[in-house]
Amino acid sequence: MEVKDLIRCGNLLQLKLGITNYNTPFATRTSHEYVISGSATLQVRAIAAQVNNGHTNVYNNLIFVKFMKVRSADDLTYTIKFSSTELGITDKTFVSDDGTWHLIHENKRQQYSFDIKVIMDVVPRAGSFSSLHEDTELTDFELRGEDGSVHIHRAVLAASSPVLRRMLGGTWRETTEGHVDVPGTSRTTLQHLKDYVYLYKLPESTGLEQLLLLGSYYMMPDLEQKCVDKLVSSLTAENACELLEFAAKHKVTRLLLAILECIQGGTVKVQEMRDYFLQGE
Repeated sequence: MEVKDLIRCGNLLQLKLGITNYNTPFATRTSHEYVISGSATLQVRAIAAQVNNGHTNVYNNLIFVKFMKVRSADDLTYTIKFSSTELGITDKTFVSDDGTWHLIHENKRQQYSFDIKVIMDVVPRAGSFSSLHEDTELTDFELRGEDGSVHIHRAVLAASSPVLRRMLGGTWRETTEGHVDVPGTSRTTLQHLKDYVYLYKLPESTGLEQLLLLGSYYMMPDLEQKCVDKLVSSLTAENACELLEFAAKHKVTRLLLAILECIQGGTVKVQEMRDYFLQGE
């Protein structure tokens, strides 16, 4: 099984596989385990059988994929959208499971190649609160930032974060006063947090870094992972340097490892980063 054009960057995995049946009655070939975003692995297996019908060799090939979490203690659930132009597959969805091999394609060729594109996502833990996003009548709690506040339902906050759940369910001052101050955070970032817990929506461009810090502080790993995936999806030599500095300063391990994986995989070249640093000097 020959591997070409391997790209790994955040929650994106792309590669091309080539397979040849060398006239053996039965053969199994299994790819390496490709780690996606440090959280799950994808593996491909091809099973080839050859029979002679009296005139020529007939090949029967089966292609399987296996998608599973890296750490069994990880309580998040991941999905992938699996696509392959050559195999005629578009956005076939798989959920991280216990290691089942899923049949995705059959063909009768002796030699063939196919492309793979996988985009991984995190399945949000809580149910949808989208119908309450615009509600103002029943809001009973307030998140206060440096330049303004956001009104929210405390039950939604409690369902979204174990840190906030303990705070809201205890005898903390914030519980009785009906608000909590979030130092160093803008109202815009708090609105982004509200948009996520109600709608699972992330900001389009700016604001992801500060939202990532809130997700880390409030122990919301699904929000952390989604922010990391979106940040590294548009990684360049310029912003890789800035994001590495940000991740190291704030000890955001998920982001740090995701950037290093992109650099190791060649999505961002070390030489390009060196040139950017030297240009700044």
